[in-house]
Amino acid sequence: MIELENLHNRSLDDILDEYLNKIPYLSTEWTDYQEADPGITMVELFSWLKWVQHEYLNRNFPGVSTKFLRLLDVNRYKNKGAKAFLEVSHVKENTDLPIRTQWKSGDMVFENTENQTLINSSILNIEFDNPEMPSQEEYYKFDGNNVFYVFGRNTERKDKDGVKRRFVISFDAPIPQDKMFNIFFSIYNSHDLKRNPIKEDNKFVPMAKIKWEYYGKKNGKKGWHEINVVKDLTYQFLFSGIVAMKIDGTTEPMDGEYKIRATLIYDEYDYPPRIDNVIPNVFSVVQNESRCENIIIKKEEILPDFTVDVPRNLALYGRTEVYLKSHGGWVRTFSPTFKSFTKKGKLTVDLSEVWDEIKNLNPSEEAVMIVSCDQDFKDSMVLGSGTGMTGQTVKFEFKNVLYSDLELLISEKIDGKEVFFKWKRVDDFYSSGKYDRHFVYDEDEKVITFGDHEHGMAPRPGNDNIRICSLRFTSGYKSNIKDKMISSVITLNNALNNSRVFQIAEATGGRDIESIEHASARAAEIFSNPYRAVSKKDYENIVKSTPGLMFTNVKILPNYMPGEDVSNQNCVTIAVRWNRKVGLTLPKSFEENIMNHINKYRLINTHVKVISPEYIGLIITGKIVVDSFYREEDRTIEKEIKRFVKSMNIDLGRTLHFGDMFGMIDKLKYVSRLDSLRIVPIGNFIQKNVSEDILIPPNGVYYIEKIDFNYVKNSEIYKS
Repeated sequence: MIELENLHNRSLDDILDEYLNKIPYLSTEWTDYQEADPGITMVELFSWLKWVQHEYLNRNFPGVSTKFLRLLDVNRYKNKGAKAFLEVSHVKENTDLPIRTQWKSGDMVFENTENQTLINSSILNIEFDNPEMPSQEEYYKFDGNNVFYVFGRNTERKDKDGVKRRFVISFDAPIPQDKMFNIFFSIYNSHDLKRNPIKEDNKFVPMAKIKWEYYGKKNGKKGWHEINVVKDLTYQFLFSGIVAMKIDGTTEPMDGEYKIRATLIYDEYDYPPRIDNVIPNVFSVVQNESRCENIIIKKEEILPDFTVDVPRNLALYGRTEVYLKSHGGWVRTFSPTFKSFTKKGKLTVDLSEVWDEIKNLNPSEEAVMIVSCDQDFKDSMVLGSGTGMTGQTVKFEFKNVLYSDLELLISEKIDGKEVFFKWKRVDDFYSSGKYDRHFVYDEDEKVITFGDHEHGMAPRPGNDNIRICSLRFTSGYKSNIKDKMISSVITLNNALNNSRVFQIAEATGGRDIESIEHASARAAEIFSNPYRAVSKKDYENIVKSTPGLMFTNVKILPNYMPGEDVSNQNCVTIAVRWNRKVGLTLPKSFEENIMNHINKYRLINTHVKVISPEYIGLIITGKIVVDSFYREEDRTIEKEIKRFVKSMNIDLGRTLHFGDMFGMIDKLKYVSRLDSLRIVPIGNFIQKNVSEDILIPPNGVYYIEKIDFNYVKNSEIYKS
C-alpha cells in the first residue's frame, strides 16, 4: 500500500519558532520580538495560515480517495448476492417459471434471473456410443462413484472416417416445444487438472463442436432434428454447468422413450471430458430480494393483438403500473388492462386502448415501461417531492440495498404533462454534468442526495414526484451459504409448491461493498504485479491465466522465432505444452485463445507467436551389474529413469547431461556398477557435444522411446 506523506506533522508553535529564529538573519535592525509588535503579528498570522493549509491538505476524505482510486483504474467492488444451482424435481406438469421467482433458505431469498420451463420428464438412461465403450449396459449409475467419458478416452483425433462419438439421453415423457429447458452436467476433474475459469466477458474459442438433436417430428418429417442450444455454460463439457435448449418441433417416442443426443463433430480437447452426473430442471439463482423493478419494452416486442407478455414474478403477483414513451420520458397511463396466468408464469398487458399514442414510434424504439412492486411495498414507492433546490436530500431508510438495482423515477412538467425520467445511482458527482440525472445514496446516513445543477441535476418542483422504480436487497457476503439450504419456493403455482427443491452446490460469489482501505490495498497489489506483457515473467503469468485453459509447461523465448529474421523486430515466442501425451501438436483453439488473451497486454510493436513442443525421443541402452536380490520384472531401474526424464521436462529445452543420468543410475542402491550407458536421441534439431550431452531446441520435450539394459547379477560375476 502506498504510504502518504504526513503534511500536518508540526505544531503551530514549531512553525512560529522557526520563523522567529530566521529574523536575525534577515534583518539585524529588527530586535523587538514582543507580541505587540506589528511585524510579529504578521509572522504569527502567516504561521497560522501555513498550519491551517497543511491541516487541510492532510485531510483525505472518502470521496477524494475514491476519485484517486478511479484515476488508477481501481473501482471499488459493489455488493452482490451469491449464486447457486437449484434442482426442482417431482414436477407433475410442464411449468413455466417466471423471472425472479423467489426461493427461500430461512429468511434469505434467492431469485432465478431467467424465464424457463421445468419439464415433467425424468431421465431413464444414458447410452454412450464410442469405440472405447465396451458395452452399453447400465450406464446411468451416477451415484458419485462412477465417472464416464463423454465421447471416449481418445484425444488424438486419429479415428477413421465414420466413427461416431455421441451419447443419447432417454426421457420418460415428451419435452415441450418452443420452451427453454435446462440440463445440468457435472464435469469430473481430478485434483491435478485445474482449468482457468471463464468469465462472461471473456472471449473464448471453443475446443469442440457438438451437435444436439432430438428424435421427433418437424415440418411433417420424422427423424433426428437439430436442437437450438440457447447457451452452453459447460463450454462443450469443460466445466460443470447448464446447457439450455429449445426444441422447435415435437418429440416422438422411440422404443417407448423420448430421446435427445449429442454428437461430437470436431474436437481439440486437451483432456477427454468426463461426467459424474446429469440432472434435468437445474437453473441458477442469485441471492436478491426484489421489491420493485421496471422493464422496458420496444414497439417491435408488442404482439399483433396489441398485448405484451411479462413473464416476471413481481408483475404476476404484485402491483403493476404502465408508462408510455412521451417527450423523451415516460407518462403514466391507466388505460391498459391486465390478465394473470399463474400456470404460464406471466402477466399479459392489453395496450389496445393506448396503441394510438405509440403507433408512430419506430419498431426499435422504447415504447412501454412496466413498473412492478410487491403488494405491501406500493405505499413506500413515493420518497418525496422535488423542490428545485440544489443539493436536495430525501430520506431512504432501507438496509442492504443492492447497488446495481436502485433506480428512481422523477417527474417534470412538460407541455402540461407529468413526464417521468429514470435517474441513475452514482458514487459521487465528480464526473456528473449539469444535465445528468444522477443521485448519490449514503448508506450510513440513510439519505439520497441530488446534484447542484453544475454536477448533476436537481429534481424539478413537484408533488410526490420522486419515486422508486427499481429496488432489490442482498445479504452480500452472508449469502455464501452451504449446499442443501435452499429448500422452498414462494409462489401460488401448485405445481411448484408440490415439487421438491434441492440446492445442488454451495452458493458462491456474494460480497459486501468494498471498503476504501481494501480498495487501496488492492491498488497497491495491482501496481506490485502490473498486468502488462513486458518481461518474461509477465508473459508467463498472463499466458498461464488464459481463460478456459490449463498448461503442463509454458516457456517464454524472447528474440526467438523459428524460421523468421529476428534482427529487425521485437518478437517473443511462447512455447506451450498443453497435454502430457507425446506427439500432439498445439490445437488451433489453444493458440487462438492464448493470442486473444495476450493481445490485451502485449506492446503493440511486439510480434508474438505460439508454438508446440519439439518432442525428443530417447533410446537408452547399456550394461548394469545389479545386486543378486534385484528382480528385473519389477523394472525399478526403468521407473527411476522415467522419473528422471519427467523431472527434466519441468522446464522445456533443458540440456540432458550424460553424466547426470549416468550418476543417477550408478548411485541406485541396488546397482553395483554401471558398466556402460548409451543415449540415442530421436527427433529434429538435436546436437551432441563431446561429453555426450544432448542439446535440444528451447521448446524441446523428452520422452522415453525405448529402454533396453543388459542386467548382470554380481553373484554371477563372483561365481565366474
